[in-house]
Amino acid sequence: MPGLYSLVRRRWQVLSSSKTAQAQLDEAEALVLQSRTKASQAKSRLEEHRGIGALPNAENPQSADIELIAALDEYDQVRRTVEVPLEEAIHFWKQSEEARRETRDFGNVARSIFMLSVRSLFFQQLLIAETGLKATTHVLNSKLTKTVLKKAASRTSTPDESLLKYRRNNASFIASLERLHIQLDPLGGTLIRGLQGGLPAGIAMDVENTRLITGPLTASLRRYQTFGARYLILQERALLGDDMGLGKTVQVLAAMSHLHALGARHFLVVAPNSVIINWCREVEKHTEMSPVLLHGPERDERLAQWRIEGGVAITTYGTLSKLIDDIETVDYFAADEAHMAKNPAAIRSQAVAQAADRSQYVALMTGTALENRLSEMQYLVQIVQPGLMPELNKIIDHPSGVIKPEDVVRALAPAYLRRTQADVLTELPERVELEEWVDLTEADKKAYDAAKIDMMSRRLAVNVGDGTRTSAKYERLSEILEEHADAKRKVVVFSYFRQTIEDVCALAGGAPRITGDTSGAQRQQIIDEFSTDPTATVLVSQIEAGGLGINLQAAQVVILMEAQFKPSIEWQAIARVHRMGQSRSVMVHRLLARNTIEERLVQLIAEKTQIFKHFAHDSSVRDASLMAVDTSGNFEMDLQRLLDEQS
Repeated sequence: MPGLYSLVRRRWQVLSSSKTAQAQLDEAEALVLQSRTKASQAKSRLEEHRGIGALPNAENPQSADIELIAALDEYDQVRRTVEVPLEEAIHFWKQSEEARRETRDFGNVARSIFMLSVRSLFFQQLLIAETGLKATTHVLNSKLTKTVLKKAASRTSTPDESLLKYRRNNASFIASLERLHIQLDPLGGTLIRGLQGGLPAGIAMDVENTRLITGPLTASLRRYQTFGARYLILQERALLGDDMGLGKTVQVLAAMSHLHALGARHFLVVAPNSVIINWCREVEKHTEMSPVLLHGPERDERLAQWRIEGGVAITTYGTLSKLIDDIETVDYFAADEAHMAKNPAAIRSQAVAQAADRSQYVALMTGTALENRLSEMQYLVQIVQPGLMPELNKIIDHPSGVIKPEDVVRALAPAYLRRTQADVLTELPERVELEEWVDLTEADKKAYDAAKIDMMSRRLAVNVGDGTRTSAKYERLSEILEEHADAKRKVVVFSYFRQTIEDVCALAGGAPRITGDTSGAQRQQIIDEFSTDPTATVLVSQIEAGGLGINLQAAQVVILMEAQFKPSIEWQAIARVHRMGQSRSVMVHRLLARNTIEERLVQLIAEKTQIFKHFAHDSSVRDASLMAVDTSGNFEMDLQRLLDEQS
């Protein structure tokens, strides 16, 4: 361990080197901005004459065409020689700056000189700062020398030479135009400030450089989960839209742990009733923080305790609306299955919005931010980042009536991060989905025709039956259950209807069931017994009760008894089984009846799925960073934890 004099000297050296590096970066940055601006102005002048999106005319160029071609040639040269290495240098420089800021209060360190752990941490940060600056200097000296900057600052091609290059191969010119379209308009300042703004690539870089303090977090994160936690910290208020089963809960807990390490104590989670017990378990399992259940007869006493002592308060959507007036400030507010708060007229949505207003940090967690229409997602974005709404509304309410999905995705970058199972769970076993179409029996047809005109009655009529007949679905379900029982596979059967739940339980020899009336504690007990008991082969659940926030990786088979109104309901149910931790292939059976309303429901689900894929399936920040989809273990975090333990 170096002495005090050595620490002071190294600190001074880091400060001096940082100033020199900043001056060099400023010079390169100014050159990039200058070339971008020149190209953008030339592009605007051409569009004044030829319209938006016009390309320079190579065969009969006007003065505006030649001006833009020359500006793009210059910009391409600057980009290749200056901008690319500049971004690399900024990456290392930001690392060093973050570490340097951690060593700013040297007086406290000096006063605590005999506290070995403090000195050790301080020394570690100095080493990080030195390493970052050395890397920055290497890039500056090897790739951004004075010679390179000077050469890039002076045009090496005449306008005629640029025109000739454009005629021979215009690909690089068009690529430069695309880069300008994406990057130039939102800058409003220097490159470094621009990278911290609303641009996907800039946000991704800032996320990668954001420090995550593990604090009381005991879980080991994958790198994509670390990226997610850093995104939540950096953006402060965001939609975490990861696919079901990717660990949204642990990412939010990591962000809370970061703030806890910095002194925050009051965290609030709202979740469906079915998963509040699971949330308590997750807090206890993955952190050293204390869960506080604000539900049931003792909720008022626990609320008073939480307001004094802090912890992770967990409540339901129904209870939140009753407690919201007694909750003054929150350090971090998280809403699980946040699509439940998509309707601005609903009381629970208003309670969520109030809680979000009282917290600097907000995470709305949902794998289905859009279920029926784009306005649902707009409302969720308004809760977390209302400042994005003017631009988003402008895109959605375009005078042409055409909504470009890519524009929506890019505008959502500061507020929306989503990764899919296909992005990160490369080890996840395959999922086989089968549509089991059955023909109605004569008894089925009579029951279907006799049912009330309303859709719900007709959907129920073609299910398992009413005790007086054996339906086509009943017969097929019996066959499927027998097939999987012979193969010793555990099966989860989902249905919307209570009557169907009762009938399936009887068919399966008294299988356990989960309904809307099952308490959170009972639900978890049923799941635990089903998962651990080798003789428990079938679990039956109402789809909206058991399809949210629970883990059923012990099963291999999902059976959906009827088509649903929203694809998200089916996705959630399937994701209870096909998720992280599943080691075997999963088979999904959809039982469907021909020549019934279910044929139209299947079409409706396909249409809604397409809307989701257009606007909510992708995240531009995900596409801008390899770390966002990196499934490897987090070496840096594990190393830091080891160093902390040793110090």
